[in-house]
Amino acid sequence: MLAGKRVLVTGSSQGIGRAIAEAMLAAGASVALTSEKPASAVQGLNDLLRTHADRCHYFTADFSKPGTAEPLVAAAWLVLGGIDVLVNNVGTFREPTFLDIAEADFESLFRLNVWSAISTTREVVRRAAGRGGRILFTTSLNGSRSEPGHTLYDASKGAIDALTRQLALELAPLGFTTAAVAPGLVETPLTDFGLKSSPEERDRVIAQIPLRRIATVEEIAGWFVFLASDAARYATGIVIPVDGGLDAQQMGYRPVTDAEKA
Repeated sequence: MLAGKRVLVTGSSQGIGRAIAEAMLAAGASVALTSEKPASAVQGLNDLLRTHADRCHYFTADFSKPGTAEPLVAAAWLVLGGIDVLVNNVGTFREPTFLDIAEADFESLFRLNVWSAISTTREVVRRAAGRGGRILFTTSLNGSRSEPGHTLYDASKGAIDALTRQLALELAPLGFTTAAVAPGLVETPLTDFGLKSSPEERDRVIAQIPLRRIATVEEIAGWFVFLASDAARYATGIVIPVDGGLDAQQMGYRPVTDAEKA
């Protein structure tokens, strides 16, 4: 499905990003993975590099630091021979409670969640203008439906949703399309929230999801493969919820009483 495509996936050492990279490789693409970790600290990376030989590459890139995008894109462009698909996946949800938020917290989270996407996209477009490509984003259902305790994260994902739409217009004359995938709750190392150690809390969370289960990273990654493919070439500026039905419901599940049924 992606044979001949050259893909850069930011924040891809684990979780959704890693699943996206592996799914792209399985679909025939050449892929550059990144994270802030040295290659020796990325679990299973050597096996991945061996299995996919010259189609898989890894770069250490810490987007919490200024000036990361340009050298990363330059290096990935060189080793891949170009970039057809960029997946802006790197990000975090960790932040203080609202009354404890400082300007430094805002700058740190928005640098990682938003500026990384803007700056990396800019560098790819500078090199690929005229030949075009696909710009994809990992956003979140939190970009449109708020969650207590995530003021900065929700605001940053709302920004990514807006960026997906804005860049669809901005970059269409240059041959680029954009799309974002907005997962609900997904089983990843970053989204455990203690659920694996608290079966009762896990059951309460699952009861709020219409499909009554938490997504796997593979169920999210498949959407990126489709959006990176030529089958999705006419779609641009779209944000796709992949959330087990959370976005479709008005409120969390509750039993309907006999009085209400009468």
